[in-house]
Amino acid sequence: MSTALLRRRGVARVTGVLTSSAVACVGMIAATSTATAEESITQTLQTYAADAFASQAEELPSGLVEAVKRDLGLSAAEYLANAAAAKSATEVVAELEAAGVSINGSVMSGQELTVYVEAEADIPLVESTGATAEVGVPELDLPDLDSQEYEFKDDFKGGYGYATLDDIENPMYANRCSAGFNGTGADGSPLFYTAGHCGSDYEEGHPWFHLDVDSPLFDDQNWAGPEITDRPLGENGAMLLGDGNDGGLVHVTEGGWTQPPQVAYWGGGTGAPDDGESVNVYDSTDAIVGQPACKSGATSGWTCGEILSAEETVEINVGDGETAAVTAFIFNACMLSGDSGGSIVSGNYALGVNSFSNAASNDTCGSSNWDPSVNTGGGFAVTSGSANAETLFGDDFNLSIHVGTPTVRSPEEGATVGQTPTLEGTVQAGQGATVTIEIDGGPTVEGTVAADGSFSAEVTEALEPGEYTYTATASHTARGASQATTSADSDSGSFVVSEEAQVTELVVDSPTDGQTTGNARPDFSGTGEPGATVTLTVGDKTYGEAEVAEDGTWTITPDSDLPVGVRFDAVITQQFEDDTQKATVADLGIEADDVTISVPEDGSTVSGDVTFEGTSFAGASVELLLVPAGADSADEGLRLQDDSDDDAAAWAGEFDIDDDGNWTFTPDEALEDGDYTVTATATLDGGDPQLSDSEASSSFTVASGGGDNGGDEDGDDEDLPDTGSSNTWMIYVGIALLLAGGAAVAIRARSKGSAA
Repeated sequence: MSTALLRRRGVARVTGVLTSSAVACVGMIAATSTATAEESITQTLQTYAADAFASQAEELPSGLVEAVKRDLGLSAAEYLANAAAAKSATEVVAELEAAGVSINGSVMSGQELTVYVEAEADIPLVESTGATAEVGVPELDLPDLDSQEYEFKDDFKGGYGYATLDDIENPMYANRCSAGFNGTGADGSPLFYTAGHCGSDYEEGHPWFHLDVDSPLFDDQNWAGPEITDRPLGENGAMLLGDGNDGGLVHVTEGGWTQPPQVAYWGGGTGAPDDGESVNVYDSTDAIVGQPACKSGATSGWTCGEILSAEETVEINVGDGETAAVTAFIFNACMLSGDSGGSIVSGNYALGVNSFSNAASNDTCGSSNWDPSVNTGGGFAVTSGSANAETLFGDDFNLSIHVGTPTVRSPEEGATVGQTPTLEGTVQAGQGATVTIEIDGGPTVEGTVAADGSFSAEVTEALEPGEYTYTATASHTARGASQATTSADSDSGSFVVSEEAQVTELVVDSPTDGQTTGNARPDFSGTGEPGATVTLTVGDKTYGEAEVAEDGTWTITPDSDLPVGVRFDAVITQQFEDDTQKATVADLGIEADDVTISVPEDGSTVSGDVTFEGTSFAGASVELLLVPAGADSADEGLRLQDDSDDDAAAWAGEFDIDDDGNWTFTPDEALEDGDYTVTATATLDGGDPQLSDSEASSSFTVASGGGDNGGDEDGDDEDLPDTGSSNTWMIYVGIALLLAGGAAVAIRARSKGSAA
């Protein structure tokens, strides 16, 4: 295997700071004074509640949601909120640098930003943005990069596999990679962005073919053969490797292809690429330390990790004693051979393409072989850092982005409004996108899209009484692009400006569409006509009412619990004299209490006739699984209320659960001495799994005549198994496949010119 020992050059790269600049600025004082720079600072750090991203989270493919939960320990909504905060942080850092602040590093922890500066004088300016400022250089949580061996990881939405033969006329070797992000050239022709080392051995014009697979390949080598050429895709464009670069373009020249601004689904590493909703790409974003990052590739599907360094330059052995310098951000999502060139995203924003990693040849993502504290990879950026697609290709690559059709939710269709209404809604588009609403017979108004996809557009000039129709479209200009992308479709609707005395428009400020909470009686609040009556209903049931105060505000606290564990729409109705207005808050969710196991306690020692006890929530179905220590799978355990796919034996006994979800289980037979783990799973028939499903485990010891049905507090939690993957650079798999004429084809995961 040809490998390359990583050699670090310069200092750790952080958002917006060139490695060379960071070195040159050591010991220097920023020339711009804080007082002067402060006048030009407009950006402040934004933080976001996960609840605000509930609707967007539902649009993510389940494969990515599973990878986020497995690799990052986050819910999909938390992932999107943190990604939005990271994007805001990069904009803050960029503006601070533009104002003359000498920055040595920027680090995200969740949604908190710390900026490391050269001079004490810059601290007040940094802190004015909402960030924490420290003088010095950050200590990055990187493994010992000097001791790591890094290899290119090679193998149509982003993440698709594509392949070629070294010599079409006399085929001997087949190579494959993964596609990054779709875009267009300066002349509008279709192409996609990928890793440069995937095609740097080939002349421009060399043909590439779509690799049609049913699932991520992992170590499956049965992809090379005559069928490679069955689906022509396009040809090699500029493929640049070295001098810090690892970026390439493949021109899609064959007919019959469409290129949506999306990244393939992959079912969390096991499904077909299009078996589910793909990830829409809203725009690009910069890399910043601590940012969540998820990659897609034809070998290992979706895996997730965090940015460990925003820029490092590494030297990689590419064979024949030659090396190539690549400048990339470092992250710890599992990346395998054949994933090279695949998409790396943070939320719905493009970060870069898979370049290299240090996985061993026997790694498989999800195995204990991939250790995120040691195993890392590099991503060649789209627009961030000193080397990226934007600096490499300029107008020859324009990122394709998704701009969805806006949905105006307020006012509702045909509602009566005041003379200066505000139109509000949501859209799948990047933060900063514009929603334009043309009112027939009235003005055209615009609203800016927030990080959670919401927008509002206010009519500032009083409308004459009468009925109005409107049309809403959305548009957004990707970073570095000269032309905006506009939504393919538009939303339309109507409202009525009353001829009678105008009643203040009903507005619901909280909660917002898609929001979730653990409080079954959350406050609803907003504004309306003073003296009006506002009522809260869900379905046919009324949950409370209130009178709008003199200052126009109102609050309703439900007088009974709202539906738990399911999604529902809440309707607020305002009644004032003969005027009735309604506003709907859609897709709300009340999170059910998590299932618990109170007996036996984790780490306790109990007698064999233990009675199991715990709690859940009203209406819950609770399942128990008992597995002895050392068992290879759940098949060796006992399961109560068995409806699973495993072969666990039935666990006989008396199970009781009351109306509040408190449960007990007394087995018919006492347990034998030994160590066990019991797992309780709670579900709700017809519920939303994200709101209702939960799981709890307790590990305990049965000792004859000893212990009790409680437990002690001395038990140690078992370590969770490591998640991981296997990454190899270029694999000559040594499989001979007969082509026409009897020629043998040796296949390898593309890694630049030499066997892996």
